[in-house]
Amino acid sequence: MTLAIRADGKSVKTVEGLAEGAKLHPVQEAFIEKDGYQCGFCSPGFLMTTSAFLAKNPAPTLDEIKQALSGNLCRCGNYAKIYQAVDAAAKKMKGA
Repeated sequence: MTLAIRADGKSVKTVEGLAEGAKLHPVQEAFIEKDGYQCGFCSPGFLMTTSAFLAKNPAPTLDEIKQALSGNLCRCGNYAKIYQAVDAAAKKMKGA
């Protein structure tokens, strides 16, 4: 999290900016395929965190995934499927 004033003059990517036109980002595809969402309240945070995390760590372990996402809370408790979605997204992004 950051104050909005710190983003002044910088490029800010939101969940809506992950997709390229009609083509979803691999993270978005994986969350849909693995049911990595329920009510959707937490989805933008998990999607953006996952996208940034996989850009830095393209082959994470389960423990690394859990640590990277630890700042996001899912009110529905859907963590197992979220972790599966992150793992699937990593594989998609590597072309596996």
